[in-house]
Amino acid sequence: MSRRSQVLRALIGAEGAAVCGEDLAAELGVTRVAVSKHMATLRELGYVIEATPHTGYHLVSSPELLLPDAVEALVRDPLWVRFEGGPSTVSTNDDAKRLARSGAPEGTVLVAGAQTGGRGRLGREWVSPSGGAYLSIILRPNMSPAQSSALPLVVALGVARGLESLGCHTLLKWPNDIWLGAGPGSTDALGKLSGVLLEMQSEIDRVEWIVAGIGVNVSFATGRTPGAAYVDDQVPGCAPAAVAAAVLDGIAECFGQFVSDGFGTLAEEYVSRSMLEGREVTVRELDGTVRASGRVQGVDADGRLLLDGGSGMLAVSTGDVTLRDAGA
Repeated sequence: MSRRSQVLRALIGAEGAAVCGEDLAAELGVTRVAVSKHMATLRELGYVIEATPHTGYHLVSSPELLLPDAVEALVRDPLWVRFEGGPSTVSTNDDAKRLARSGAPEGTVLVAGAQTGGRGRLGREWVSPSGGAYLSIILRPNMSPAQSSALPLVVALGVARGLESLGCHTLLKWPNDIWLGAGPGSTDALGKLSGVLLEMQSEIDRVEWIVAGIGVNVSFATGRTPGAAYVDDQVPGCAPAAVAAAVLDGIAECFGQFVSDGFGTLAEEYVSRSMLEGREVTVRELDGTVRASGRVQGVDADGRLLLDGGSGMLAVSTGDVTLRDAGA
């Protein structure tokens, strides 16, 4: 963690109380002048920090912008080792892929408060206005491409866990969409809350890197997108940095379980959160051709959607899923 992020974490952890500059310098192993310089930089980024003689510094307010230092100061899982980004970019996935190709380590995170060229699955545009949390992560699992086939579901489950830790009720739509649920135990979906896009570079038998992009609708202050739901709908005032940090920690937890034990240990939880379970669906190719139809009967250990088509069980690995009784 960078020194500046450590300074910010100390201010946030004090919850408005004063942080002694001398004590903080000693804890971080730097001079008081260095602490003062970090405070000045944080102020330039939009943090309102007051300094009281003989008392210390205290954080009055934070900017609404999603900044790398803010996210780094809030994450807890040690998987995340490097934070990059800024208020806006074309695509965090494109930024992350450039870093992955140049050798950036697993656990590198790219964040942005807005994207001008965001995209989702199947080449769709992902509308990415200010007020959201947009991030991409670099993963380097020691496995083959075939073994990593369930990773989109793993990441989606991690996002769901992270958002639920903030107080959101989440539902999963195979393979990697997160919807806002009406409440505990309900399968009624209020709108799409988050999406995941994975891109990979690999050899025949080895994954070199995977970039997972995550977009979360946080605030609707700038207007609502049709069909979307927002963290603000159930957790008003939650900052984008807090959302990004919660999502990252949820992903790290699920990714660790996946690498250690495979997807089989996570499949039951995924199914328990599924908004499709037991419902009639149609799976289509990108061009609209129907690939399969049937009643959803869970997912298998490879992350494939299981459908009872009436004449036997079908395992679907890709496609666009729609409910027959709704437009989801």
